Amino acid sequence: MIAIVLACCSTVTAQISDYLGPGVLSRGAGDIGTRAGQDVNLRFFASASGIYDTGILPYSVDGNGKLITVGGVYGTEVSIGAYGVHNFHHGRLGLDYRGTYRHYAQQTFYDGSDHTLALGYTFQKSRRLIFDTRQIAGTVSQGTSLAGVLPTISDAVVTPASLLFDNRMNYLQSSLDVNYLLSAHTTLTVGGDGFGVWRKATGLIGMKGYTLRGTIQHRVTQRTTVGANYQHVHYDFPKAFGESDINSLIGTFATQLGPSWTLNLGAGAYLAEVQGLQRVAVEPEIAALLGVSSTVQTFYQRSIFPQWNASINRRFRRANLSLQYASGASAGDGIYLTSRQDSGSVNFGYTASRKWSFSVSGGYSRLQGIGQDLQPYSQLTGGSGVTYSITHAIQLIARYDARHQEIINGVFLQDSYRATIGISFSPGDVPLAFH
Repeated sequence: MIAIVLACCSTVTAQISDYLGPGVLSRGAGDIGTRAGQDVNLRFFASASGIYDTGILPYSVDGNGKLITVGGVYGTEVSIGAYGVHNFHHGRLGLDYRGTYRHYAQQTFYDGSDHTLALGYTFQKSRRLIFDTRQIAGTVSQGTSLAGVLPTISDAVVTPASLLFDNRMNYLQSSLDVNYLLSAHTTLTVGGDGFGVWRKATGLIGMKGYTLRGTIQHRVTQRTTVGANYQHVHYDFPKAFGESDINSLIGTFATQLGPSWTLNLGAGAYLAEVQGLQRVAVEPEIAALLGVSSTVQTFYQRSIFPQWNASINRRFRRANLSLQYASGASAGDGIYLTSRQDSGSVNFGYTASRKWSFSVSGGYSRLQGIGQDLQPYSQLTGGSGVTYSITHAIQLIARYDARHQEIINGVFLQDSYRATIGISFSPGDVPLAFH
């Protein structure tokens, strides 16, 4: 796939970023391959680490019907990958790939591998016409093990860290957008996605669907951009015999506050039309006649909810600080289907010198099912990492990541964490950065 993209790159000189004002939503290469909010050259890496995991939650129960939790297991992990950005004369390529294989000394049943890929390419056909394409794919089985080392990709339908159970999930998302510059200050974008999620456990529900969208953005000044976005999303849940359609309209505002700060705001609403199956209690007379206390019936729910997002970024000379918050619709996690989701994150990366690199991150997410009679599910994550370059190509790496999962009212409560220390090989002028 990478070879095909490179072969298609043009050699005609053009400034592909000229049409992007502050905060303009850029798909395609976009934020793929960046670290600490900044572009980095394409680089490859391989690493070997010792790992310690707690709170592994397989999709299984014990003889008493309680969830099984596996904790305190040691093992080793081998990883290979590549990330970075490359600018061509007429295009821009962003790449993030990571593949891992882990082995536990005493719990070999939980051995396995995870692979994640995000590949984006932006191609400027002419002064007015720009194409954005993205391919996001992966096969993962543990959420905590990937929460701290994978960057967040904007507009991804599903992320590895969203796993509730540590059970195999395969996902694929393909995107294409066409940008047309109506003028030097106004950009019109139309595009869409096709996506799917497949889960190994028979009790967890997969999903497939598509997105259609249109956006217009106008650069008011050199520092400020305003816009509007309409989006139609369709989710189909085959195992649940259900589907949903989401129509949203949101206004956007972005501005650059001085040379280092960037502020993005969005506000609007979305209409959710959800239909599926649900179990309901029957009348006492019918229960006495049929000998059943409940039955399954179809349902349809039409609701309007507010939608908003906000982010602020600060670039320092050797560091980057990012804070984000969003509220909108979500495809859920295999148990929660179409849902209202509130999420927030904070990320800080600092390159102290050519020897040292540090990162700290945290996140919060809450799912409230639309049409499902389920208590809200929330997740809190946090992590930090450090890299020290021994030589130009060899680095010491260490990370600590934690996750807290809870279903309101104490129905479910789970804490898990991972500690990693190892050595990596990756030639480069700056320390290796995983997030």
